[in-house]
Amino acid sequence: MEVEWRSIGRSRFAVGALHAVARRDPGLGRLVFGDGGGRGGGGDGGAVAEGGPARCPTPCDLVTYMRRASGRVQREEAARLVRVLLREAGTDPFIPRLLVQALLPGLISVAAKLRWGQGGDWQDGEEFFCELLTTTWCVIEEWSGQDRPYAVRDLLSAIRCRARRQLFRAKDQASRIIAMGAEDVIDRGTTAETLLDELARAVIDERGRGMPLDEAQVLYGHNVLGYSIAELSALTGRDRRGLSTRRDRARRRLCA
Repeated sequence: MEVEWRSIGRSRFAVGALHAVARRDPGLGRLVFGDGGGRGGGGDGGAVAEGGPARCPTPCDLVTYMRRASGRVQREEAARLVRVLLREAGTDPFIPRLLVQALLPGLISVAAKLRWGQGGDWQDGEEFFCELLTTTWCVIEEWSGQDRPYAVRDLLSAIRCRARRQLFRAKDQASRIIAMGAEDVIDRGTTAETLLDELARAVIDERGRGMPLDEAQVLYGHNVLGYSIAELSALTGRDRRGLSTRRDRARRRLCA
């Protein structure tokens, strides 16, 4: 990806896509155009360069600038730029590619936390990371156009949750193959329950025994469907802290 990026990140069509976005956001515009012209209004601003030449005339330069961010102010600005890119992701096919490249260090951290898919049905860590990139593309496509104040955290959290769910399913299937034998799995695969199926049934049963609906919903959405708390907050309009509290109460009730 890095080798490819060094080429396409400086190409004419990539620069044109970045310039179009920069004209709609003053903070990004100062990075791309410097303290001169070529910028339009709009966006939510952000203190970047007070003057001087353009720091990031190409997407390749912009990604390098974001990765070198150090200290609270620079890291907050890099996070704000991810927010801008996500908001603009639907305006040009290149912007999601730029966003994936900007998120790459975070994706590597996610892969490391998931032990590069060990125990799953991927041949190696490289194949698992390809799956992780596919998941990233899907999340970006779903969230394209959204203006999220915590875009970096939300994106990486959603990607991690979905990848963890895929890994969980793969491990569960692998354990059943070992326990039953391959032929038995083929014969009984349509009736065999996964651990996620069992959890879903347990939540439904507990709901029937009096678990409040809002607690059952957040537990089902988070642990069974694989949505992050940030995603559930966006879907329901409820604050994250309240959702986390409901989820934790539901877990305690389920395990009692």
